[in-house]
Amino acid sequence: MGYFRIDLPEHRYRLLDTAMPFQYEQSVFANTTIEPQKDNSLWMNITYPDLGATFRFTCFTVKNADSLRKLMISEDKMVKFHYQKADDVQFSVVDDPNAHILGQTYEIFGKEVATPFQFWLTDSAHNFVRATLYFDGTPNNDSLQPVIQYLKEDAMHLINTFAWKP
Repeated sequence: MGYFRIDLPEHRYRLLDTAMPFQYEQSVFANTTIEPQKDNSLWMNITYPDLGATFRFTCFTVKNADSLRKLMISEDKMVKFHYQKADDVQFSVVDDPNAHILGQTYEIFGKEVATPFQFWLTDSAHNFVRATLYFDGTPNNDSLQPVIQYLKEDAMHLINTFAWKP
């Protein structure tokens, strides 16, 4: 028994400036759609059609310190929801004071984990953005591991080139 070979292209990026309150470099192999919501949040999808994967973003306006705290607590709860299927959760802090970026990344390990990579970023004053990686089919992360790693590298490139708009 074996798995299909997955040939992944070399990473290549382009600067993307959208209606979102930030810009970043995105893979040339991905497509972006933006969906304004009735609650004034913005949803953005970065879709990799050839890989059957999507990063789903939600961008919220931070009204005050309490609303920021609630958004951060909500993210923690969303990650904890995956603990029942996860073998391990590793997180890293994102902190770039010069760019006014604070956040966390979460790598969630486990064969049947629905969202193996998530992150959130904020400027602590006006904006809060969260992103979650989803696959089109039922997850089998053992066989998807090369794709997950590839997409994680793209997400980290996005985070490292992320900039809030003035």
